[in-house]
Amino acid sequence: ADCKILLDINNIYVSGVNHRFDPVRYIDSVPADRVVQFHLAGHSVRKDSGREGFLLDTHDHPVIPPVWNLYRHAIKRFGPVTTLIEWDAKIPPLSRLVGIADRARTIFEETYGRGSRTIPAPRDPDAPLAAHYGA
Repeated sequence: ADCKILLDINNIYVSGVNHRFDPVRYIDSVPADRVVQFHLAGHSVRKDSGREGFLLDTHDHPVIPPVWNLYRHAIKRFGPVTTLIEWDAKIPPLSRLVGIADRARTIFEETYGRGSRTIPAPRDPDAPLAAHYGA
């Protein structure tokens, strides 16, 4: 299709668990020059699906450790691409979301290296957006 890819790390994890494939092998099969953004999110465990532990990519829970580990792997494989934290329901306070974004930034810096790319400083969640962007 000759298009760029938004790599949804949580979705790869959820699909790997549900369909019993190795998410690391899946990430390794994606063309490195196509990935332009990572998505991180949480998921729900559905117990009434007829199959114990069926996962749903609901974007309404925190990112779990195996997804953070896949994120580290993706950074090593694809390098510096943007990351978006998805949280679509049961939205926590902004300070918690900022904390998750800061964790993603820290993992990026630990994995890829500090100063290897311009990474915006964490924004004060109480400051107006215009102040953060110099307006």
